[in-house]
Amino acid sequence: MTMATPFLITRPAGKADNLLASLDEQGIAYSYQPLITTQQVTLKAKEVTLLEQAELLIFVSVSAVHALEQQIKPEQLSGHLFAVGSTTASLLQRWSGREVIVPQDQRSEGLLALPQLQQVIGKQIVVVRGNSGRELIKQQLIARGATVKYVQSYSRLPLPLDGAQLWQLWQQQQVRCIVATSNEILQQLFAIIPEAGVPWLQQRHWLLVSPRMQEQALALGINRQRISLAENANDQALLQQIIQLKKEIL
Repeated sequence: MTMATPFLITRPAGKADNLLASLDEQGIAYSYQPLITTQQVTLKAKEVTLLEQAELLIFVSVSAVHALEQQIKPEQLSGHLFAVGSTTASLLQRWSGREVIVPQDQRSEGLLALPQLQQVIGKQIVVVRGNSGRELIKQQLIARGATVKYVQSYSRLPLPLDGAQLWQLWQQQQVRCIVATSNEILQQLFAIIPEAGVPWLQQRHWLLVSPRMQEQALALGINRQRISLAENANDQALLQQIIQLKKEIL
């Protein structure tokens, strides 16, 4: 008989270890299935130059830092360091040995509200990220008069998964709540599941990490009452919300 695992965790491989360990400590049953993986992108010489000359450097994820630290030395970066989230900031601080500025509201909107990013006319800014993502940071900083370039240090790739087989397994495991931390993961879930399984997905409870994700979920046919939002995407915020949901929906 398959063990009931009411929570399905979908964080990418390598990013879920701390959360899963915390769930084990709390005695919360879960199933873990990453949907995407990350792959380092080799930096071009001109991108290294951009990084070295940048006055401000913005890192959007842990993967952005991991992929960069494999290819350059922290001493090559002289610009002020920013991170969107606290986990990314901690990793960046350990690697660089320098102060990293991180917003309390750990989203692009929170980053853009930082006092240090209001007067940026003429500043050379580099955003270190993956192969896709929101354009908001670049658009807003350009509107404020900065020159903004992207450096792609990694790519996100979908894992080759059998959606029909996974849907059957998740039903057997009695999954009731799905934890998704990006729109890409949310969309990938609906892409791999056969059409017959879409109503099942729509009837799960969803733990998401931003109002923007909630809008995407609503567009996919998930009822607003079936959506909970964590304060942000870091492990502690997700754990707190999962503990609360265990009391409310299980």
